[in-house]
Amino acid sequence: MKTTKILTSAIVLSTLGLAAAPAVHAADAPHTESYKSTGKIGFVQNTDPTDPTGPTDPTNPIKPVDPVNPGTAGPLSIDYVSNFDFGSSNKVSGDDMTYYAAPVKATDKDGKDVTVANYLQVTDKRGTNIGWKLSVKQEKQFNDGKADLDGAKLQMATQTLNSKNMDLNNPSNIPAIDNATMAMTPGSDVKVLTAGKDQGMGTWTDAFGVYDADAAKDTASKAVSLEVPGNSAKNTGSSYTTDLTWTLTDAGL
Repeated sequence: MKTTKILTSAIVLSTLGLAAAPAVHAADAPHTESYKSTGKIGFVQNTDPTDPTGPTDPTNPIKPVDPVNPGTAGPLSIDYVSNFDFGSSNKVSGDDMTYYAAPVKATDKDGKDVTVANYLQVTDKRGTNIGWKLSVKQEKQFNDGKADLDGAKLQMATQTLNSKNMDLNNPSNIPAIDNATMAMTPGSDVKVLTAGKDQGMGTWTDAFGVYDADAAKDTASKAVSLEVPGNSAKNTGSSYTTDLTWTLTDAGL
């Protein structure tokens, strides 16, 4: 009987508590106010030059040994193009020969010496997303100041594009490679890359092959070649040079 009394008492107290709770009236409902704020941003043209990045790792800035001069100013810029060095101690031959441009020597962000493929770098930070075109012209035949290196043919192949903006699963923003092999003819323009609408935004590298210390994996060491006929006259003790003009324009031009 004692237990029954305690249980009955608890029920009674709970019931009394419910009865004592105040009624909720409409006048006591929470009051709500709303207010709108604004977010704002604006942009100005960015004419700063863009430093070279590694052609296989676009997140890693590098400093090529040659050339040391900076590229063109932004917002649409050619940031870097390798000079092609075919060596200065090639033995004269009466046979047709092919010579290859040496890979690029550079230092990385930590000052460590690195070797990369010959490459070029383009940046589009205009914000218009209208695209661009890149072409190149060999201005003249290789010449040592006395005579041309008759019949010499410069070629660039095995192009490899890279960018922080590249998504191979969604390649719609990747520029097109216009020529798998760029065979140069002195005085003639050759198309290199074309970025259509909504393509080529940000910084893009175009490497000629991919350098690897393992010769079996390396595709860079023979990507830039110079064919020289055996019957062309060759002056010893001098250097034959040519100029390449790289031109970057709006896609609509």
